[in-house]
Amino acid sequence: MKEITNIKEITTDFIIEYLAEQGEEHEQWLIDLYDSEVKPDKNGKPRTISFIEIRQEFVKEYMPEILPVPKEKKPTMQSKIDELRAKLNKGKGGKKK
Repeated sequence: MKEITNIKEITTDFIIEYLAEQGEEHEQWLIDLYDSEVKPDKNGKPRTISFIEIRQEFVKEYMPEILPVPKEKKPTMQSKIDELRAKLNKGKGGKKK
């Protein structure tokens, strides 16, 4: 079986083959996941679980080591200016202009 290092490399066929190697209870896990209820779409219409959602749950369950790590958010312009304001106000005894 192909070595997976990135979540984007995972296909439906890979998931099915991987779970087949793990055994019937793992294949049943996929069927149960597919049959589970998901939130309706933005218009309130019922929908089935998407491939991306299945892939995400598969990785959480079977390959957590390749889960994407959220990137650290860079400071916004507003937060930088607020820090600057706090620094200047601290130096002036807390007075604001």
